[in-house]
Amino acid sequence: MSGLRWLQSPLAGTACVLAGLGLLAIPLRKLTSAAPSRVMPSAQPAVSSAEIPAVLRLRLLIPAQRVVVTSADGTVLLDLRDPMAGVSEHDAVIPFAMGQLELDLQADFPIESPATAVFLTVMPDGYEDQTRHAIGNGRMTAPLHYEWPTP
Repeated sequence: MSGLRWLQSPLAGTACVLAGLGLLAIPLRKLTSAAPSRVMPSAQPAVSSAEIPAVLRLRLLIPAQRVVVTSADGTVLLDLRDPMAGVSEHDAVIPFAMGQLELDLQADFPIESPATAVFLTVMPDGYEDQTRHAIGNGRMTAPLHYEWPTP
């Protein structure tokens, strides 16, 4: 009876809890006191890279007949026919040298339309978003200059 009496004592319960914690301590010690693994920090894209992925957000106040966005070297980044008024997002690969970007915006609106604005936001990976706009009616063309600080 003394063995059965010992299992019912508070000392036996405490001993079982301590044994369980002792068994957990071995893998926990390996997890918490292991040498830190070398993780490379996520670096910003190199500023001198020729091209980086970006999202172009186009905002039209009235529907257009056509909107074309080209880079300074003539590469067509966006060509939309009959875009509706509102906001649309498009993936693109933009030429990005020395933290600068030159885009040409051409938007065609109906001749009888009033003056309106076109907003183009460039969201390059790893850099802040920047928005430029052009105001006009009919066929409007505008150069858009974007510049990001270089580290």
